[in-house]
Parts: sequence; C-alpha cells; structure tokens
Amino acid sequence: MKRAVTVGLLASGITDNFSIMVCRGAMKAAREMGVKLVIFPGKYLDRDLTARKEILYEYQYNTLFSYAQAARLDAVLIMADSIGCYAQADRIKQFIQQYSKLPCVLVASKLEGYVSVNYDNYNGISEAMNYMIRELGMRKIGMVGGPEGNTDAKERKNTFIRVLEENQMPFDENCYIEGTLSRYSGGIFDTFIEKNPDIQGIFCVNDDTAIGLYEALKQHGRTPGRDVRIFGYDNMLASAKIEPPLASVWADPTRLGEKALNTALRLIEGEQVEDQVLSTKFIKRDSLGTIKKKDVLQSDRWLDRGSIDKYFNDIFYRGNLSDLRAPYRAFMNCVMDLYESETVTQEQITGQRNELVRTFDAFVGTGAMEYADMENFLTHIEHIHRAFQQKGKKGDELEDVFAVIYRRTVMAVEQHLGRISEAREDEQYVMKLFVRDIMQFEKGNDQSYAVLLEHLGWLDIQNAYIYVFRKPVMHLEHEELEIPDKLYLKAVRSAGVVTSVLGAQQQRSTDELFRDSQTGQGTSSLVVLPLFSNEMLYGILLCDMTEKLFENGEFLVNQMGAAIRMLELLKSNEQIQRQLEESLITLKENNIVLDTLSKSDALTGIMNRRGFYHSGEALLERNKQAGGRTLVAYIDMNNLKIINDRYGHDEGDFSIKLISDLLTETAGSTGLVGRVGGDEFALVMPALPSGEAAAGEKAFVERIYKRFGQYNEGSAKVYNITVSVGTCMVEAGDALTLKEAMTLADGRLYEEKQNRVKSVAK
Repeated sequence: MKRAVTVGLLASGITDNFSIMVCRGAMKAAREMGVKLVIFPGKYLDRDLTARKEILYEYQYNTLFSYAQAARLDAVLIMADSIGCYAQADRIKQFIQQYSKLPCVLVASKLEGYVSVNYDNYNGISEAMNYMIRELGMRKIGMVGGPEGNTDAKERKNTFIRVLEENQMPFDENCYIEGTLSRYSGGIFDTFIEKNPDIQGIFCVNDDTAIGLYEALKQHGRTPGRDVRIFGYDNMLASAKIEPPLASVWADPTRLGEKALNTALRLIEGEQVEDQVLSTKFIKRDSLGTIKKKDVLQSDRWLDRGSIDKYFNDIFYRGNLSDLRAPYRAFMNCVMDLYESETVTQEQITGQRNELVRTFDAFVGTGAMEYADMENFLTHIEHIHRAFQQKGKKGDELEDVFAVIYRRTVMAVEQHLGRISEAREDEQYVMKLFVRDIMQFEKGNDQSYAVLLEHLGWLDIQNAYIYVFRKPVMHLEHEELEIPDKLYLKAVRSAGVVTSVLGAQQQRSTDELFRDSQTGQGTSSLVVLPLFSNEMLYGILLCDMTEKLFENGEFLVNQMGAAIRMLELLKSNEQIQRQLEESLITLKENNIVLDTLSKSDALTGIMNRRGFYHSGEALLERNKQAGGRTLVAYIDMNNLKIINDRYGHDEGDFSIKLISDLLTETAGSTGLVGRVGGDEFALVMPALPSGEAAAGEKAFVERIYKRFGQYNEGSAKVYNITVSVGTCMVEAGDALTLKEAMTLADGRLYEEKQNRVKSVAK
C-alpha cells in the first residue's frame, strides 16, 4: 500500500475478556501488516445505568464512537452485537449505518449488506450436545440463551433446537430462557431452575452465563457436574479454574480480531469479500460429570508420534504458541523412546530417564505452564503414566520419572502464581505513586497538562496526546454529542519525553487527529479514552494501546478526569483571584469603603446579602416582640450552570431576575427577599397563625413551586426555570437569630436538592 492505512476498532470497552481478546488479535494483525489501528472502547447502547451507582457516568465512554465518525479512517471494525447487547435490533442497525460510508467489517455480528467475521456456531455445540445425548444418555436438556438481537445468541439457540431435532428430541419452550450474556442474571437463573426441577443438562450461551448458573444451582441445593451437567461457550480462562472445571466450546476471539482486520484491508483494496466463519472446538471437562478415561485400554493412542501436534493443540489452544511446539515435541519423543525401548540395563534406563527429565525441564523452562490448559495437560500425563503401567513398565525408576514430572509441573505453576502475585504488589505500589504524582501541579495553566503525561511509564505508554475542548462541555445521558471541528492539543508524550504545546500551535482539526499521531516502538495501535468527571466532558486522551491498559485503562481514565477537573478548578480560582485583585485596586483608587456599599443587588434590584441580613434581622426581632411566627426560607435556583452553558449567560441572568420577581410577589408587602449568592435567595416574612389553613412551611413551599409551574407552562422559553426551597419556622419564643434560622433552612434545602431533575429542556 502506498500510504499508511488507519483502521478503527469500535469495541464494548477494553475490560471484558471477549473485547480484550478481539483487540489483541486486531493489534497483532495490525503490527504484522504495518497498519495503524485506533481502538474506540465505548460501552453499551441503551444500558440502564441507574441500578449501579459506580457506572452512573459510563455513558461518557460512548462519546468515543462519535470520534470514529468524525475522523478520517480508512475502514472500521465494529463489535456491534457486543456494543448493542442491551439494545434492540433496530437500534443496533441504526448504529452500524452511521459508518456506512466506510469499508466496514462486523465482528461477531451480522447485518445484511455488511461483511462479517463470525464463529461457526454449529459444530462445537453439536459435538457437546451429542456427547450429552448419546454418551451420557440425557433426554432433558435446556439452554440459557442471550438477547434475541445478538447474532451469536440467536445462532446458538438455532443450533440447540437443530441438534435436539437431529436426535428425535422435541424442543420444549420451558427448557429455554433468555439471559443477558452475563453472570449477573440471578432472577433469570432462579426462574429457569424452578421451572425445570428434573433438568439433566444445560447449555449456556457463553461461559460467563455458566459461571452465574453455577452459583444459582448451588443456592438451590444442586451441584453442577453431578446433579446437573453443564457446558458453555468461549472457553475463557476462568472456565478451567472453577469447580468443577467447565466444559466449553473453544472459540478464539483473537482470531476474530485478526481475521476482521485482514478482511478490512481486502475491502480497502477493492476486493469482493465473503463473510468469514471461524472454526470452534469442544473442550470436555468435569462439569459434564467426571470424565471417564474410556481410552485407557487403547494405551498406544496416547503415545502415537503422529499425534504429538494434536496433543499439543489440545493443551495449548489459547493463542499462537508455536515457540513451545518444538520443546514439547522433544519431550514427547523422549517419552515415546522410553515407552518403545526394550533396554534392560540399569545404565540405559537411567540415561533415558535423565534425558526425559532434561527435555521436560527445557519444555517447562519456556514458560509453557502459563499457557497450558492444566486439566488437559495433567489428564494427558495420567494417560501416558497408565499406558506405561499397562505395558508392564513399572519399577522405582519409572515411578520416579513421573513423580519428577508432577513435581516440576506443580513448581512451575506455583512459580507462575508467585510471579503474578509479585507483579500485582509492584503494580499496586506504582499505582499509589501515580495517584500522588498526577496531582503534582500548582497552577491551572496549559503547562500543567504536561504533568498528566509524565508518569505513564508504568503502563508502558511511550506516546500520548491530550486533546481538550475550547471549554468543558456538560453532557447528560441520552444526549447526542456533536464533536467540534477543532480540538486543542495541550501536551504530548513522544518516546517518553513530555512537552507542552504553545497556545498558537494547539488547534487541531478533529478529522486528522489519528493520522497525525505516532505509535510507540513495537506497537502500531492507539486507544482513545474519554476525559470526564461526572457529567462534564473535557476532551480525549490518545495514547499507545499497551497490554497493561486492558487492566488499568479505566483506572487511568478516572485519575485523568479527576486531575483535569482539578486543573479547571484551579484555572477558575485564578481567574476569580485576578478579578478580585482588579476590583480591590479599583476600590482603593476610588476610596470606596465597605460601609458605603449599596445594600441592593445590581442585577435584580432586590437586597443583596448585606442588605438582607441587616433588614431581615430587624424584621425577625419586631415580629418576635409582637408575638408572631416568622417564616425564613432559603431558595436555590436549579440548573443555572446548565442554562448558562446551553442557552447563554443572558438567559441565565433572565432566570435570576425572574426568580427575584416571583419571590418578591410571594413575600408581599410584609416580607423581605434578598439575593444572597450567585443563584441563592433568601426570604423572611411574618407567618400566619398556626390554626389557619394556609399556615405552615409545607403550604408555603407548595405555593412557590405552583407559581413557578404556572410560569413555565405559559412561558415561550425552551427551558424550565425551577427552584428548590428549604424553610425554618421561628416561633415568638425562639432564641434563633436570622443567621441560625437560615442555617436550618439550608439543611432542609440540601434534602430538597437531592430530588431535583438535572434536565431543563421542555
């Protein structure tokens, strides 16, 4: 190709196992093909975020998909069904069609008119179900599926029904239930188990679902693998580690990523490309019952030189591990030499034994046990051991050989776990330093952005770029975000060296962001991460996509967002301080002293804070002396910042003046109203005697809310103006001052504010 190609990958985050593996595959292919890959790790369409507080602002990740539209990419890979696993089919289709002008490859998804890369959702499932039906004699098998709009879930359900029919077994609707593709589906599992007390076997649409089903079965007093046989799909790492180990259909997501990127390159070249289907494999484990060693009598089957590669593939099916194949073959050839030999002298036996141990040590020394399916590996060694015994090859020397193999295997696994534990401890320490160091700035200026990029080495990030909006954007859930044409590049990390960008050179065209960015040595992949704090969006971080970001990417986003929020607060504080200094200079120059300041608010014409407290205290005391009750209210405007940001400061000023007018109307001729803060008001007025119907704080608050509701209904404004009210009733005999009463009213105002709606549009 004449120029560097840039391909985007739209993923459902970079933290779940499936997305991680797809990304790894695409990254590998991009590196090999010399292509720049940009990963956009959004989240999920139409997900209900209200149930879990910790994901309340997860929707901000979905803004990344808008950058993929705005950028000049040569092609996109879309994990549409993963992104849309909570959405309806029409919504997913609409999402895909946003990228219809680009060469587009769907990953584990299907839509007419688009090229896709998918798993074979028949053969592996068919093999597993036929094992349950024909080998284990099961006649009642159920399925926990996935959303109907998900391509894989739909195809796997169809296969489930088809295999039942092939075995002359009817499909019972009661034996099928739609899940969420997640282990967090407790109510669904409970319903399924209660409806099917005599179920013998269950196919779960994926392994994560099966893990959740395990727990539900245990809570119902049923043991997976004994009372109910189960198999899943995906063969994720956790599948072999749970108890009992989960039988599964192995489908390698890394191959999806690789094939998708290669397919996209063919589309870019103008080739006519068909849909791609990748093979799968049934992995038998104890969740289908303790696996009987039915082949024991066929001892030679486990010591066939022509099957060494098959044994290797059964054990090391996770990823491309060709470097391990030769050491494994050398070890297995030594095993077979010992099995086939007819030597009888002790010296010959010892020599063969030592050579076998040497080749096994060399094999283990490659780190092989980190990648092995340990259950399959140990089962294979058990078969070999038993084959030796059946052939009559016994004795202390032989038993010692297998004891060494088992011992070295255990040691290798323990060392691997120890390295993981040590690495995690080191990482936790480095993370603590990162949290501390990322906040080491004193000013809210452009130079402070460089601090955010200086401490990314622990994530192996060599290159990174911070792009921000001209000013922060308030982005609420379900709102569309229009990406601006220009962003501002504040700081750059290049080959580990961080520099600030001068103001005149910061402006960048949005559609060129990814073409201009460089990747680190040994990688050709970048990731785009959102910079946000709650509903405020600041921009994006573009950086190398490294292995450590799969685990720590969202932690980085949280820390970066908090740091930029602090920068913005410092910037605002510095601006206020400058304005204050200028005001003080003006006051000194004009010899104006505080006591002569006006007691009225310039914008609204009502009393300011000083005037309100001065006159309000006097009204309160007069009313007490007259034996009357006094109502004190603290009123706060809702959503002034949203109105200012969205409709302009003139509309914000209009809202402030309207509130002062309506409150003055409510207070009448006997009360006082003051503006005591930017969007805060106070009111003090004589209250009616407690026996009268209109008396009391609740009636007063309802009267104010009703008055604002009447205004909004008749107003031509496109937004609502609302307030929250807190009150305090001061009785004649109370010793409360106005300030103390205001504090009590403020406490009730805080409670009211918790119920406000953050939406202003009508």
